[in-house]
Amino acid sequence: MFKVMIADDEKVAIDSLTFIIEKSFTNVEITTTARSGREAIEKVEETVPDILFMDIRMPGINGIEAIREIRKRHKQIVIIVLTAFDQFEFAKEAVKLGVMEYLLKPVNRAKVVEVVNKAIGLIRAEKEKRQLELEMKEKLEYAGPIMENGFVYSLLLFDDNSKELFDYKRLFDIREDGGYIITVELVNERAAGSSDNKIGYSIQSQQFYPCFTDTVRSLCKCIIGPVMLNRIVVVVPSNPRTGEFACRLEAVSLAENMLQRLSEKLNCGLRIGIGKIYRRFDMLAASYEESLKALRYLQGNGIMHFMDITARAAEVGSEYPEYKEKLLLQKVSAGDTAESINAFNCIFDWLVQEYEEQPLKIKNKLLEIVFLVNHMSWEYEPGGGTAGVDFLEEMLSIGELAELRLWCRKRVENVINQINSYRDYKVGGLTRRAKEYIKTNYSKSITLEDVAREINVSPQYLSKLFKEETGENFIDYLTGIRIRIAKSLLESDELSVKEICYNIGYSDPNYFSRIFKKIVGATPTEYKDEFLNRKS
Repeated sequence: MFKVMIADDEKVAIDSLTFIIEKSFTNVEITTTARSGREAIEKVEETVPDILFMDIRMPGINGIEAIREIRKRHKQIVIIVLTAFDQFEFAKEAVKLGVMEYLLKPVNRAKVVEVVNKAIGLIRAEKEKRQLELEMKEKLEYAGPIMENGFVYSLLLFDDNSKELFDYKRLFDIREDGGYIITVELVNERAAGSSDNKIGYSIQSQQFYPCFTDTVRSLCKCIIGPVMLNRIVVVVPSNPRTGEFACRLEAVSLAENMLQRLSEKLNCGLRIGIGKIYRRFDMLAASYEESLKALRYLQGNGIMHFMDITARAAEVGSEYPEYKEKLLLQKVSAGDTAESINAFNCIFDWLVQEYEEQPLKIKNKLLEIVFLVNHMSWEYEPGGGTAGVDFLEEMLSIGELAELRLWCRKRVENVINQINSYRDYKVGGLTRRAKEYIKTNYSKSITLEDVAREINVSPQYLSKLFKEETGENFIDYLTGIRIRIAKSLLESDELSVKEICYNIGYSDPNYFSRIFKKIVGATPTEYKDEFLNRKS
């Protein structure tokens, strides 16, 4: 039921509108009336109608002033102005106030019915819009955490995730190019920071997770990952413009606020590890590893930034960049030469800086890395890495660090070339086998799944591979073969169109004719007649 209010100082006008509306609508109710602008304002507050008919000329506060006051609190009400005076200034002001219609008295029944129907349409459209917005908001509430979890996993896994990260950044409207990781861990306050009962704390952290996310989001713009046992990962997008030390202070200050607010709401302790800030999102896996190292350094509750433990680490030697070694192996496996060399250079520079006076230590670690990289080529071409038995002697014969770097880089590049070459050969072999199967079985009712089963790959992979190698999808390629053979059979004039249809793998002559005409530009019969006429 739609509620209508009429504000007019003339009783006859109110009675007339009431009569028209009640006789013309079953879903509209006149809920109240007013005889002045002030009364209209007061009664709108009491009843909040859907539609308001407002006269302009009324004692005291006029209609325009009343509308202006009503609009301050009730923007959704559909307002229709009534007046006996055709004054442009009034009409212009009414338009500014969002009035739907400006009607001159006396108003006939048809016009009243028309504007009420229009108002009802606007109200329904607005309600549907609000309902749709609420549904979308509800869906986002459900989907948001799932997307955030995917974003965090894409960041932390050492995988070729650049495309996924780009999509997630756009989805979450992240303008920053880099950032850092904060890892929050629940611990037992009464056991000197022990977190042995990780399963128990995982259950507890699940219970307070909504409170955690609300609290952290109120402090900074961030992406919050899922509960992983007793830990929660927070990704803080940031651009390191002010230098490493200033960024560290900012991160520690944020962590202190988190610790203070969260501690007030939990019955267990918290410790927070913070990784370094990085200029690129695809390097934040390193920040995550650093946040975990900072957590391990803490003995009880509190906060630790990874850079605050480097001074102590420097006394016994800084830690080897394991994440760079993992990244190197991952990029070699992906066949990415540039990123592989970049990761290797970082490892080499660290080794030189750490063991400049101990070249044998440098060579031992590099030999280990080269063997790991070389071993990856065996997975693609068994026996391809047998030259590794000569690595030790060859490496020991190199005296200069620059020459050693170059030698190792060439080994990495050679392995990547072997992997890429084998993949190209393997992919080409699969495509050839698929083509041979299609050529042999085109006359049968074969599908993409049949061919995929024959060469032992998934249909999805075969479809992608076929398109990349041939420039055509599977159906187009199969159809092309069938149509070429059909043309040859039509030209020989030994079989009917129907027989040719069945011989090339189609069960419906009408479908065959449509496909043939679409590709050739003529029906099979037309093509046959034209060929025979040319021949004669």
